[in-house]
Amino acid sequence: MFDFLVKDMKLLWRDRTELLIILLMPFVLMMILGFALKGVMGEEVTSDMTVALVEEDNPEEGTSLFVQQLEDQSLPEEAVAGLTQATEELQPNQILQQLLKEDLDFLTVVEMDAEKAEKQLSSQEIDAILTIPEDFTYELLANILLSQPATSTLSITKGEHAYFAGDILQNIMEQFTNSLNIEAAIAKSAGSDVTIEAGLNIENIAVEETITSRDPISSMEYYTVGMAVMFAFFVASTMAAKAYTEHSQLVLGRVILSGTHPIYFLLGKLLAVILMTFIQILILFGLSSLIMQSFQPFTWDITLTVLAITLLYAIAVGAIGSLLIALTVRFNSNSIAGSFSGGVVSVMALLGGSFTPITAFPEVIQTIGSWTPNGMTMRAYMLANQGMPLANIMPYMYRLIIIALVIFVISIMVFPTRRADS
Repeated sequence: MFDFLVKDMKLLWRDRTELLIILLMPFVLMMILGFALKGVMGEEVTSDMTVALVEEDNPEEGTSLFVQQLEDQSLPEEAVAGLTQATEELQPNQILQQLLKEDLDFLTVVEMDAEKAEKQLSSQEIDAILTIPEDFTYELLANILLSQPATSTLSITKGEHAYFAGDILQNIMEQFTNSLNIEAAIAKSAGSDVTIEAGLNIENIAVEETITSRDPISSMEYYTVGMAVMFAFFVASTMAAKAYTEHSQLVLGRVILSGTHPIYFLLGKLLAVILMTFIQILILFGLSSLIMQSFQPFTWDITLTVLAITLLYAIAVGAIGSLLIALTVRFNSNSIAGSFSGGVVSVMALLGGSFTPITAFPEVIQTIGSWTPNGMTMRAYMLANQGMPLANIMPYMYRLIIIALVIFVISIMVFPTRRADS
């Protein structure tokens, strides 16, 4: 089996192009994502922007018109009184103005007319224009309290120089309207006495929550781990592709004719994937620490824990590689390795959190992602790097061992052991 391991490591070493991609591409992507998405893990990001507010609505006139409509309808006096009180408490224009001018510290709002706003947007003096349309107050009150259709909508004009800022403003307005809709639905389901206190809670994705004395994880550190666990899968697919080449050249047949059990062919590649994955991750962590200084100084306890996690993950990737190799040899097709590297890896990386924290996904996706080998390993790395006790990390390590054993047993069952099968 050792001879097969040496042979497979030599095969990888001779393919210098593939070797460079496996070893250096994760570092390149880590730098790109770490710099491009700085702030996603809690680092401060400057997002101050200036927005022109074009007010075409008359809140007092809209409120008076709505109250007049209530009085003209044949409604009970109690209903009219309740709706009138709700009208006084629900002032959508005022709520929006308060949100923009007082609640959002990073937003500077300047009121101006449409023509001036367009000129300043063209000259890049402002980042976006928010227009409150005519009859906004009246139509929104009628829609919320009387379920009448509303046609007036808030309008956002984004500057080409600050398109990202415009996207932020659009997201804020979507949260604002969703908040009003939720409050209205709650009020209607509660009964006829409608009392709405509409507000808006902006989700701050940069909130820091430190559970140990160590600093929060940086974006560079996060994407170092994310790229490490993702690119480890490419070692498995590369080895499966080389197994196809060897099978096409009747190497496995000669192994069987020599009297050597063919399982050693599979075990040699399994060990090669494990060793190569372990080396790949350590190289990436080393380069990240030395060049980018992304990792915080480790204690010996954390270092040993990280090494243990890396070894277990390498074994899990080796098991996945053995399954790919078994399927490739069984069906004599290179499309299995190609499909895995071309599609499955991307899906698993997304679910596991290599591109973005899975906390941004729905709960179902988070659950699925936490059971992928790369998702478990990322979580284990993060906990270890934050100095968490080993008891908090062991469940993920146990899962990796179980998954590796199950996959490897399946690969042995699939792998052909007789020449007739090959």
